[in-house]
Amino acid sequence: MDNKDKEECEFLLYKYFTYKKEAYKIKVRNKLFKLLLLDFKKWIKKALYTWNKFESNEQVISLSWECFEYCLSMHDTSYDSFLGRFFNSTRYYLLMKFAKDSSVKIPLEELKEILKIDNSPESLLFDNLLTLYQFRDSLTKEKEKLIWDDAYMSLSESHKQRSKQRKNIGMSTGEYARLKRIFISQIKLILNIR
Repeated sequence: MDNKDKEECEFLLYKYFTYKKEAYKIKVRNKLFKLLLLDFKKWIKKALYTWNKFESNEQVISLSWECFEYCLSMHDTSYDSFLGRFFNSTRYYLLMKFAKDSSVKIPLEELKEILKIDNSPESLLFDNLLTLYQFRDSLTKEKEKLIWDDAYMSLSESHKQRSKQRKNIGMSTGEYARLKRIFISQIKLILNIR
């Protein structure tokens, strides 16, 4: 989008949020959508392509309208760039729409980036859980993963099988306890538990 179109979009956004009569708002909204349609189509196709999800051109246009309406409902005038905000809101909307679809494969780093747009407690918790998952996944030895799981479960009052777990791994008590303490402190740090 060139600077002239961007300025016109910003002006139309201002008009949309200041007009009181619904007929004027609809007219401005439709003109704004017409200017932004190519951008929305590009953003949607890019997101769906990286998620290995493919839709027809008609479906992309329909999704563009849904994303546009979502962006308007979530618009915050305190942001410098409405395009950046609309881009992030579009990805968030698509994530929420296709999240339950098992055919969509979203890389974890992209998922964490998308969820940053929503500062709800659920999104922050999900972000922490993804960090825990990535940390566990980065452990190279299967024994370390078992100790990580035990450390994570030991934060729960209902976990009663701690001594049996050490015997299954085949480590000395001191080595097991030291590694478990380290993992517990890392888990508490990620989850912001004191």
